Amino acid sequence: MSDDDAAAPAAAPPEDAPPAATEKTEDAPPAVKAERADADDDGDDDDDDDDDDAPGSPVPPGSPKAPSSSPPMADDDDDSDDDDGPVVARRRQRGAVTVVVDDDDSDDDDEDDKRRKKRKAMELDEDDYDLLEDNLVTGFTRKEKKKRIGKKSEKDKAAEKAAKKGGDKPKTMAEVERDLFGGSDDEELEEEDEDDDVSKEKKIKPAVVKDEKDFVDYDDEDSEDEFADFIEREEGEGPRPKKIKSHVPGVRSDQLQDAFDIFGDVGELQAMFAQRDRGDDEGDLGERFDEESEYETDEEEDDGVALEDEGDDALDRPDKKKKRRRRRKTSARSAAAGRPGRGSWLHAFEPSVVREQMLTAKDDEIRETDWPERMQLDARVTPFKKEDAAAEAKWILDRLMGVGSVRDAPTFGGELLLRGWADDESQDEHEDRVRNIEENERGNLPKEEAEAAEAAIADLLCMTHLEGLEIAFIAQNLKDRVAPLLRGRRDDSRPPPRDSNLAVLERRVHRRDVLHEVLEWDKRHARMTRRKAELLRKFGGVVEVLGDDHPDLDELAALMNKCEDARAEETLDDVEAKLTLRFDEEIHQFLTSEAKGGIKKSGAESTHVRPLNRTAYAHHRKKGLRDLLPMYGATPAALAQSLNSYRRNAGTENQVVPDMMPEDAASVYVGEETGYGDVSVVLKALTHVAAAELSVEPSVRAWMRVVVRRKAQVWTQPTPKGTIEIDPFHPLARVKRLQNKPISEFTGTEFAAVLRAYDEGLITLRVALPEKVIDDVMAEAEQAYLLEDVSEIADAWNALRKDALHLGLKKHLAVSLTKSATVLLAREAIAEVKRECGEALWPKISNRPWAPEIKSTEEYHDDEVDVRVLAAVWGPGTPATTFAMLDAEGELVDFLECPNIAVRAAGPFAGQSAAGQRRDADMNRLVQFMIEHRPHVVAVAASSNAGMNCKFLREAARQAVEKIVEDHARAIPEEVNTIEVHFVDDTIPALAGASAAMREELREHKEEVRHATCVGRYLRNPAGIVAALASGGEAASLTLSTLQDALTEDERLAVFTRALADVVNQVGVDVNACVAHPWQQKALNYVAGLGARKAAAVVAAVRASDGGALETRAELVYELGIVGPIVFRNAASSLRVVDDDILDATRIHPERYAQTFEIIANALDYDLEQLKKASKAVQRKTVERALDPEHWEKFAELDLRAYAEYLHGEGQGWIYQTLREVRVELHEPYGDIRGPWEPPTAWEEFALLTGETEHSLCEGKIVQCTVRKLVRPNPTMGINAEVLVSLESGVTGKIQKEDLSDNHVNRLEDKVAVGQVISARVKPNGIDYEAGVVHLACAGSVLSREATQQWEAEKWGRTPYYSLQVMDGEIPKPKKKKRQASRPSFIHRNINHPLFQNVTALQAQEILKTQDIGEVLLRPSSKGVTHLSLTVKFYDDMYVHHDIKEGKKPGVGHTANLALGSPLTVDGVEYEDLDEVYARHVEPMVTNLKAMIRHRKFRRGTKRDVDQRLKAEMARHPDTRPYALSVSFEHHGVFCLSSILSKSGNVHHEYISVKPEGFRFRRMEFPTVDRMLAYFKVNPRAPVAAPAVEPPREEPRYDAYPPSQWQQQQPPPPMQSQWQQPPPQYQQYQPPPQYNQPPPAPPPGGGWGAPPVHAYQGAPPPMPGAPPPMQPPYHQQQQYQRY
Repeated sequence: MSDDDAAAPAAAPPEDAPPAATEKTEDAPPAVKAERADADDDGDDDDDDDDDDAPGSPVPPGSPKAPSSSPPMADDDDDSDDDDGPVVARRRQRGAVTVVVDDDDSDDDDEDDKRRKKRKAMELDEDDYDLLEDNLVTGFTRKEKKKRIGKKSEKDKAAEKAAKKGGDKPKTMAEVERDLFGGSDDEELEEEDEDDDVSKEKKIKPAVVKDEKDFVDYDDEDSEDEFADFIEREEGEGPRPKKIKSHVPGVRSDQLQDAFDIFGDVGELQAMFAQRDRGDDEGDLGERFDEESEYETDEEEDDGVALEDEGDDALDRPDKKKKRRRRRKTSARSAAAGRPGRGSWLHAFEPSVVREQMLTAKDDEIRETDWPERMQLDARVTPFKKEDAAAEAKWILDRLMGVGSVRDAPTFGGELLLRGWADDESQDEHEDRVRNIEENERGNLPKEEAEAAEAAIADLLCMTHLEGLEIAFIAQNLKDRVAPLLRGRRDDSRPPPRDSNLAVLERRVHRRDVLHEVLEWDKRHARMTRRKAELLRKFGGVVEVLGDDHPDLDELAALMNKCEDARAEETLDDVEAKLTLRFDEEIHQFLTSEAKGGIKKSGAESTHVRPLNRTAYAHHRKKGLRDLLPMYGATPAALAQSLNSYRRNAGTENQVVPDMMPEDAASVYVGEETGYGDVSVVLKALTHVAAAELSVEPSVRAWMRVVVRRKAQVWTQPTPKGTIEIDPFHPLARVKRLQNKPISEFTGTEFAAVLRAYDEGLITLRVALPEKVIDDVMAEAEQAYLLEDVSEIADAWNALRKDALHLGLKKHLAVSLTKSATVLLAREAIAEVKRECGEALWPKISNRPWAPEIKSTEEYHDDEVDVRVLAAVWGPGTPATTFAMLDAEGELVDFLECPNIAVRAAGPFAGQSAAGQRRDADMNRLVQFMIEHRPHVVAVAASSNAGMNCKFLREAARQAVEKIVEDHARAIPEEVNTIEVHFVDDTIPALAGASAAMREELREHKEEVRHATCVGRYLRNPAGIVAALASGGEAASLTLSTLQDALTEDERLAVFTRALADVVNQVGVDVNACVAHPWQQKALNYVAGLGARKAAAVVAAVRASDGGALETRAELVYELGIVGPIVFRNAASSLRVVDDDILDATRIHPERYAQTFEIIANALDYDLEQLKKASKAVQRKTVERALDPEHWEKFAELDLRAYAEYLHGEGQGWIYQTLREVRVELHEPYGDIRGPWEPPTAWEEFALLTGETEHSLCEGKIVQCTVRKLVRPNPTMGINAEVLVSLESGVTGKIQKEDLSDNHVNRLEDKVAVGQVISARVKPNGIDYEAGVVHLACAGSVLSREATQQWEAEKWGRTPYYSLQVMDGEIPKPKKKKRQASRPSFIHRNINHPLFQNVTALQAQEILKTQDIGEVLLRPSSKGVTHLSLTVKFYDDMYVHHDIKEGKKPGVGHTANLALGSPLTVDGVEYEDLDEVYARHVEPMVTNLKAMIRHRKFRRGTKRDVDQRLKAEMARHPDTRPYALSVSFEHHGVFCLSSILSKSGNVHHEYISVKPEGFRFRRMEFPTVDRMLAYFKVNPRAPVAAPAVEPPREEPRYDAYPPSQWQQQQPPPPMQSQWQQPPPQYQQYQPPPQYNQPPPAPPPGGGWGAPPVHAYQGAPPPMPGAPPPMQPPYHQQQQYQRY
């Protein structure tokens, strides 16, 4: 077989495409061309149906390969100029109307004649005439002209005739417009700017209009315009409306049609989209905006007041031509800078909308670049070089094996390389390999496997960065090249073949953990490389500053060599620490000169130069103290040499004892010139200098780092809060009390749990070196650093050296390296949390959809049944229980609401009750609904929100099925015996039903219908639903791990992206199904090579093509041109196209079509050469015959290894595993390789319905429960005395009589009562998941602390480093209760008001607990009869109490004291009665409260939750300063304004109180939230408090000024003392008329000059005598007005 024969002919990339991933890639394109030509020569036999049998005779394995069936074939006798191909040729061609314009010759010397052009009659298209008539244009004659269907040959002849006439340039649409309406002055001036060499003679040229699809296209079925003149219509009947087809990437035709139906003309919209691709066009939209805005005034002056500009001023005025040139230069500069012009179409939309819709210039660049989208978005920070691949591969393998890890253990990917399973590996082979690694290789990879792994990693890096191949494509189609990296879990790996020929492969969905981890380490290596380059740049700058003769150059050169040889980030940390300490001023000088000179070095991260912050070391060094270091002791390098050798004095044995005392040497530096007052100060400074240099010496740091990572330990202890919250079954219980645990022994997510418990204040955390270790370290350092001589001088200098070691090593280096180790350990723990989330996500997307149990496998197959799903979601009645019927494609067909169907029927006469009759009616409706639509399965959403009601709904569905089976058997689908009913986990469908995409798709339906639709879709396509959630960002809110809060939102979404990419590419995506059903489209985002932008462009292009569907995979790159060769190569095998080419409906990549035909020819004994020359129909029938199961034995007998060796000898690489996959794919084309669908287990069903987890409900757990029923004993029926309780989750619990107390209980009533809340412990083996019952015990001995400690010892007592001993500070100290006089909480009052109730504060809170936020209640006050209390529900479980002081009581005596006094004073304001209090105080305050909660910036959650969201938003957008509003849980009754005001990321908090007048913030009052936030944006930081000597002033109001004289003199209007109507909860109360209307918004402009709130119409005027609020300072007024 020749090289040309071995090349793949299908979907070949263009000639300029990068080479394929084989050894002889340069031979592929010629082979592709030759085979395509051969295929074209035989294309005239396409319709020959007589060749049923393939020709030929047996062909040896070495015969040339067969051509692909994918490329289209053309006839031999086709015209040479017909290059479109048969697929394009068979589609309808539309002709263009030719516009011919005759222009008279003009005089060359006459400028006026040049601009004056004569027009003659023209023939326009019918659409153009319609456009002119719609715009009321007159002066033309419409010529009636009939169309006829033109043949292609006639069109060609017409084109040839037009070309023979001279090939003149066609007249553009702009010229036609100018001929019709006359040219503008601007156009005439533009003509003057043209070059002089332009021909001044206009010739008559035939206009060749572009293809209609470049402008507006129409559907094939709407071809009425072709026969418009032959259709007879009734009088008054117009032509059928034409459908608009979109050719804009990302915009669907139906969207453009909707815009046309609503707004009419969509030309401007199309111009906006087209503008993205014409940034330098002079006539673009931005220039039109500029003309209408910036120069509008100048043009008006030119036209209107030209006579006023006579004289010199008129000569100096720039003309329009200069302005236009200046405008063009400005636009060009903006385009060069990469920013849109002021009039760009981008400015017509909000930037957030443009980014959300992916319409920015960056998005367009990603779409158009032939490179995988995900690789563009996550581009490498440094360019990859092929020559560096081997070294980087060695570095990555070391990291996988644990080099540089705190734990000194392999990563998860390294563990898979060591102990993972390979495909086709048996149990014995795996055990022998692992035993050899542990016994003979000391836990390391064998040498041969390590070399193979390094080579595979290097090859993977080259394929990824140089060829643009994604992991999914490499693992699926080039697995032989990365085979050493494909080891995985046992469940993912393929077992050995079981047939005799070893050909039947049990394929499974794999997780590519090792490959993903390799690329993650590649990113780390790239960042390290960039950092190394930046450090080397600084080294060069320091050398340049120091000069050639500086004495520190040798030290700098040694440090630079360390930087160049660095293979770890820690080494770079050490080098940078020393470089920064020793040469900080030189670095600053270099960077400053570089910035001033405008030099931009490669690799420089930023041109910003930080200000020089001189350290104490630099201060002492500048004064010359460093000159004393040779007398002080050994150099840091010598100390490092001693510490790293066996002899501790190896580097210091030749030290010489100084000849003077330290005080004598230091006395030289004492004086005013140096600033040192005495000798002790000098010696202290000298010690600081020595300690600083010791702490930054790289070798010393490396030695100390090893000690820290091996011997640093962790101590944790619960706080009083943690003692209460963390029981032995809490998710964080394993880290509750750790003692002396080395950091190197933390595994998995254990340290992440420690950090979370510490962040929540549940434990105290200490990470440090033990004192004994520190003493040993100091002893070794002193042995290597101190002088060995015994003398007074040596002892004096040794004392200083000990101080330097203590300060440098113990105080600084040990602490900093311990923190670094903690950070690195936290990073490793975060990686484990990601893996844990991936483990939880994998079962949700990797299992195959539900499939019916076929009653006859001979007649039906699973993949041939169009499964119809009936999805059900429980509702309490409002909303109702909803059923949604979905067809086989997941589209909503019909829905049904049954509010009474899921009702428990109890008692013998339940059916005769009204509720039973309503239930029966709903049941009959459901049965008729199922009979009509005939579903295969009923999917019932199971969630903890509905609880046990889901069981009632499932039981109702089963009863409906039973009725159908008994009475309407024919309504059951013919493929199955019955209709199954199953629970479906509602976690993901519930989130999908509320997503933005679902609301957009089913906008006309209720939320319950959308919810039920997602339940049915999730049953049939779980990966598609999760892909939609991940694409929209909603997936980040799914709970996958108890520790996932440690991940950012982007990290959570990355977990979904990784898992979906693995699943989607192995399962495959039907492109035409995604085009036809938009809800399936998001799965395309995770196909290799594609992404959100490219996938949307593919769908839009396919939808806009003729027929709206793909026929072959190759159309994407060769006909539609929507993807390039590289992207197509990545995505091809994952895109399924069911049409003419059968191989396109398999997982076989087009690159392997040639080898596929050779396998078919050898197996079926066909002549390969004749098969290559056969017609397309014959090739198709040949492939169909190969897919016939009857011929499988012939394929199974083929020796594919011999064929792979032959191809390897031909230079095509080793592809044995790929050939095996090809053969299996012929046996089962696109067979589902996912795991089988299984119904929920008993535990899973229990957890779904109750929301309980293994931590919240388990054996030994203490739970809170409410007594529901006392069951009396009945010995005759075998019923024992027991107490039925209900847990907080709704689970039923049972407490036997003997478990109630340690003492004997005679009657249950003596111990508990119905409604009582008690604590109980779950008994061992006390959870019955199937029955949904928990057996409990509440005896004192069972609930004692000793019993809890026993459970703790049983669960964690054998865990290493876990301490069971209770320590000081764990148990909270009891608070001393204040003695209070025994008195009633309140005195009953005789007040007749709908809002008043005689209740306590706690009772008032219980009443308001179930009501909405803002509801109020009046009650007696504990202060006595002269006060009332107003309780407001401020927020969920948050209540605020306001004091109302009463005035004079009516009448005298005790009874009068219980009546309501008047006036009533609230917050210093007096009111006549409670009606006025409600109208003027309560109602405005509640309105402001709800306005704050409904504001767009309001965020729910605690202060910590809001802070984390702000920090995440800051991380996503570093240039913004995010802020948010929330409720303060620390200070009840106020709101919190949280903001990040600097790059440090610190969150600032300020508090806001709600008043009837508005919102009080910074001692000012604001009428609305927006005005308050507007002031905050101008003044983000709180003003500094005024000095104490300043005279006191009244508090300013935001919008208030002293009321006018009229307002002060007018008395308040009389208030109605009688109650008009009760509030909404009491027969819809309405306040008095004058307070019924809310105060209107302030006038436009607002500001400090706006009238106060009480001055608006409908609001009460200020009370007489009330002090007027002061006006804010003048500078604050001006500042806000500027804002």
